[in-house]
Amino acid sequence: MRILFSKNSKKELLKYLKLKHSSNSLRCLSKKLNISKNTLDDWFYNPERYISNKIIPQELKDKLEVLDKKEDNWGNIKGGKKTYQIILKKYGFGEIKRRQSAGGRKSVLLSRAREEPFILDIKNNLFLEFYGILIGDGWIGEYCFKNKKIRLIGISGHFSLDRDFFMYCKKNIKKLFNRKAYFKEKPKTNSIELQIFHKSLFNALSKEINFPIGKKGEKLKIDDKIMYLGFDSLKHTIRGIFDTDGSFYLDKTPLGNPYPCISIQMKAPILINQLYNLLVNQGFRVVYREKKNMITLKGKRQLSKWMREVGSSNPKHLNKISAFVAQSGIRARPS
Repeated sequence: MRILFSKNSKKELLKYLKLKHSSNSLRCLSKKLNISKNTLDDWFYNPERYISNKIIPQELKDKLEVLDKKEDNWGNIKGGKKTYQIILKKYGFGEIKRRQSAGGRKSVLLSRAREEPFILDIKNNLFLEFYGILIGDGWIGEYCFKNKKIRLIGISGHFSLDRDFFMYCKKNIKKLFNRKAYFKEKPKTNSIELQIFHKSLFNALSKEINFPIGKKGEKLKIDDKIMYLGFDSLKHTIRGIFDTDGSFYLDKTPLGNPYPCISIQMKAPILINQLYNLLVNQGFRVVYREKKNMITLKGKRQLSKWMREVGSSNPKHLNKISAFVAQSGIRARPS
């Protein structure tokens, strides 16, 4: 519902909202209400603008002078009626019926498309990397909201360090699934989430490749269907895991020289064992700390081999590695 108030009532409402939200300016109030400053400016200083009923405190509703009320979608209704009259005058009632029928058929087709099962392309390199990202810092969950079941796919990361990487992920999600992903910022925990609402994809991840719903737990592993693809495919999944749950850092030798290390540690012993065997079979020298569920590759040769054969898509890692490579002069061309 949108409400048109008198000029004096708009002033009274604005004054009350500023006091209630401890805001000494419109800009400050816009942040507290999560409404743009331009919108608030238009609402309160344009005498013809209607104000959303959602921001009006209950205790003020009977004290303000109301000039008019309209439904939230009144603009669409008004535009629809105008368009209807134009089409009717120009083409006749037959065209109206034809368009209504076509719209109904389109609605049915869209509804059917949403219900059709989603087939995972597990040989697609972008999907394999996305799968690795989900294994590392991703999750899928079912939630109830207003008596409706919501199926959500999410990826968690650092509020600032992973932002560029999440932009990369967002573009790939659009390419892979033709679905827009949304950012959810959590400044209090210094974290950020990339969320996807996609029921068919959710079901496919759960049923086709056994991705766990809710907490991933210690039994998390790369699904057998993907393990059978071989290292040329699996390297993309390993890259996704490293980019989310791995780290690159510099240790020191007894002489004090910087010593590059790539490490992956997760509370998933089966998965860590899978990664260890995959890398060892590919000729990597891997330190496996079973009690810590951790694998580590040490030294310039291992770093160079990793970047040639596995690589990274996360700028957080790439910037650190590039700085070390530039300083040490080793060859570490990304895969």
